[in-house]
Amino acid sequence: MTDKQAEAASAAESPPAEVERIRDIIFGTQMRDYDQQFQTVHRDLERLQQEIDRLTEQQADQDSTHSKRLRDLRREVRQADDGLREELRQTTQQLGTDKVDRVALGELFIELGTHLKTGSSMADLLKGLGELDQGQPDDGE
Repeated sequence: MTDKQAEAASAAESPPAEVERIRDIIFGTQMRDYDQQFQTVHRDLERLQQEIDRLTEQQADQDSTHSKRLRDLRREVRQADDGLREELRQTTQQLGTDKVDRVALGELFIELGTHLKTGSSMADLLKGLGELDQGQPDDGE
């Protein structure tokens, strides 16, 4: 065997630790730098994931709070609307109850027309209206 073949054979038979040592000599510094960078990136990713999780939870809490407030506002608006509608119904009913009776109003105009035709005085007209008013039944007013 030649010297070169002997070196190749001894290199092939060298233990894996020797290969690691040679690799460490050649690439060691770069590998350590890459390992540190990977660890830094990994820590940054974990920190960012925790921040995303925190923000997601905070957003969910805010969504829940806003949904509750929106439901409360809708309920308040519905109650206010119902209250206004009921008040409008009562007012309409009250106006219907309090309006002047058509028959009484017609008789009043007939009496006024009669007094105007006959040329009677204002005192007679007022006296006649008082008598007309006393002749009508009281509607609880």
